[in-house]
Amino acid sequence: MDDSDASWNGLDWLDLAVRDDDVVRLLTVHERAGESRERSTGRLTIAEHRLRDRHPRLRVVREVVDGPTVSRLLVDATDGDVLVIGGRRSERVWAALTGRVAERIVARVAVPVVVVPERWRVGCDEDAVVVGVDGRTAGTALAVAAQLAAGCRDGLVLVRAWEPPTSVSPFGAVYLERDRPRWEHEGQLELDAAIRTVSRSHPDLRMRGELRQGRPSETLARAAATASVVVVGRRHRSAVGAFLGGSVGESLMHRSSVPLCVVPRSAPAVVLAAAAERERAHDHGGSRRDAHLGW
Repeated sequence: MDDSDASWNGLDWLDLAVRDDDVVRLLTVHERAGESRERSTGRLTIAEHRLRDRHPRLRVVREVVDGPTVSRLLVDATDGDVLVIGGRRSERVWAALTGRVAERIVARVAVPVVVVPERWRVGCDEDAVVVGVDGRTAGTALAVAAQLAAGCRDGLVLVRAWEPPTSVSPFGAVYLERDRPRWEHEGQLELDAAIRTVSRSHPDLRMRGELRQGRPSETLARAAATASVVVVGRRHRSAVGAFLGGSVGESLMHRSSVPLCVVPRSAPAVVLAAAAERERAHDHGGSRRDAHLGW
């Protein structure tokens, strides 16, 4: 946590997402040229009181640690199930070249990370999880999205964006009209397979699939306009690589006004293992789930 609006928005999102038997670690990374430790400690104390107002049995750990910020958060996040950070609005090219904190963390973190934008406000009508279906990242994103949607009134919305391959010419981007049905059909097959996958692991989860033509980042941004969170998989391991490679997650970080959950390919094993551990702990009289809120 820092003193930005985005960071406090992250706390508000966490307040909606946690259960009373969870464990939350509130973390501020102190750098040499930053604010005083007393100010950081006071902010974390206020944050803890805000969480406990709605979750009196919540276990909250407060800690001010030494930086650098990105390296410390990447290391500390491995001890939790999910990392929650605030996302300040920034111009994409400048963010990629300078390596803004959120972009660098999202590109490299080993656990799912929820980025809550400074433009986000808590809304009573936002109670669905939107997940982008992609052949290369869907497996990891689906596992996390289904867990997030388990307690949502409107359940899970699976969105598969598709476009026919185009070629750039002096007259613009062109494609063969006869290819459209083929690519639309392949998109539908991927969407159907994703729905079957989630249905097997979460048979009682309410869900629906949407096949939309358009660029993935634009399509997901429209679909997630009234969602509680949008979930995507991660392909790249650097902020510059995400910018140059056209990362959907990186694009949504700068366009979306709702929280974004970016899931690395290796994340489901970590998340599902943590869930299994919680179930075993519950069988022995206790339950635990860890979340970090940091900046």
